[in-house]
Amino acid sequence: MSKLAVRTGALALVSTVVGGILLQLLLPVFGAAPLPWGLWSMAIMPASLGAGGLTAVFVHWAIGRRMNQVADFVEGRVKGDDLRRLPRMGADEIGRTADAVNKLFANMTSLQVDVIDQSRELMATREELRLKAELAEKSLVLETRLKERAVLFDVLRASVRDRDVHELLDDLADQLVPALGLRELAILLAEDADGEPRFVVRAVRGFADPDAVLGRAIARGEGVAGEVAELRRPIHVPDVTTDPDYLSFWGQAPREGSFTAIPIESGDQLIGLLAMTRATSERLAAETIRYLGAIADQVALAIGRARMLSELENLATHDELTGLPNRRLLLRQLEREEARAERFETAFSLIAFDIDHFKQLNDREGHPVGDAALRELARVLSGELRKVDTLARVGGEEFLAVLPKTTSLEAACVAEKLRAAIADALIPGGRGQEGGRLTISVGVTQRRPGESSAEAWKRADEALYAAKRSGRNRVFLTDDAGPRAFARS
Repeated sequence: MSKLAVRTGALALVSTVVGGILLQLLLPVFGAAPLPWGLWSMAIMPASLGAGGLTAVFVHWAIGRRMNQVADFVEGRVKGDDLRRLPRMGADEIGRTADAVNKLFANMTSLQVDVIDQSRELMATREELRLKAELAEKSLVLETRLKERAVLFDVLRASVRDRDVHELLDDLADQLVPALGLRELAILLAEDADGEPRFVVRAVRGFADPDAVLGRAIARGEGVAGEVAELRRPIHVPDVTTDPDYLSFWGQAPREGSFTAIPIESGDQLIGLLAMTRATSERLAAETIRYLGAIADQVALAIGRARMLSELENLATHDELTGLPNRRLLLRQLEREEARAERFETAFSLIAFDIDHFKQLNDREGHPVGDAALRELARVLSGELRKVDTLARVGGEEFLAVLPKTTSLEAACVAEKLRAAIADALIPGGRGQEGGRLTISVGVTQRRPGESSAEAWKRADEALYAAKRSGRNRVFLTDDAGPRAFARS
């Protein structure tokens, strides 16, 4: 039985006893004789016990039992181990209380479900944001790597184009500055100077006065870049203001920001340096240094290929013995001069040279001396001509010079000067020749309007043969009247 029922029964018992006593005391007031206390006790005690018991039973059945059920239900829900609902308990206050408790816990269950759902959504949102952040970071890394690969590809693509080294370096400089976020860039190539290797600036970007940097050179151990050349490893200076060895490109770059120098190596040979600055003072990660090293490797391949192509082009277009242009390069130059003469209505002249009695020199002195004679003759002739003129070896001992914007009379004067210079020169084997010196015969002509360069060359050869028939060591000029000796002044 519930505590409430027991307490209510006890209260009913006490109330009955108190009521009996009051009734016993009030009977005389109404003119009635009170009962003897012994009889009263025998009457009131059973009545009070009955009233208390009946009251306790009624309260337990009507109130206590249901209140215990509500209390147990609430306690079970609080502990979280009971998901049932209270049954209908009538329309009285306890029944309404039970209904209210059911509604309360129903709402609490719904709220708990909403909280769980929101917690799950929050966790899912957090996970989504985390994944998005990771994806953004990985996307940024991927984008950076793709840009790096694009730069390497551009460098590689530049290396396979047919161009000379200087054009290649300019192209590489144009690509590297924006790709790497540089302020200034200098590409230096290793060149020998009096037997000592020096590194000469051959391409620059970002300088206010590029000419003040181009052509400048550093030695091994000179400045930070010189230290890179000596150690043959990259050096990065995060803040140039703290490094006294930083030369700031001979004062042409601001002494602020960061500086990086990377060796350019081909096999075991150091062929150049990449020197670059950034506006911000920053410490580069090891991965970035390795990336710059990969770019330097690609630059080395590009330079190597450009040099190889240049050497092949030089071998294909120049005479190996004298270093002069050969017949192939001469024909290209003749085509250009012919087109220029037609377009601008200008003249150009041809001078054909042939060494007198060269076969005798070879037979008497041997081919090594003959080769030395050819080299010396080419040197003397080249020294007497202008830079715009082209001197080519077109046969064993035959040479042809192309003189742009020159008339036949002007060319004949040049030819006479060349003939005299050869006659006065100490050519190997020359003392054994007729007259004690090596001489040349020369034919001169001017290209006529509308005439092909081949026809003009043929007429220059006719003048040359006329000079040989006339006794050699002389200049013949040909015009509309045919070959004739050029009068020496």
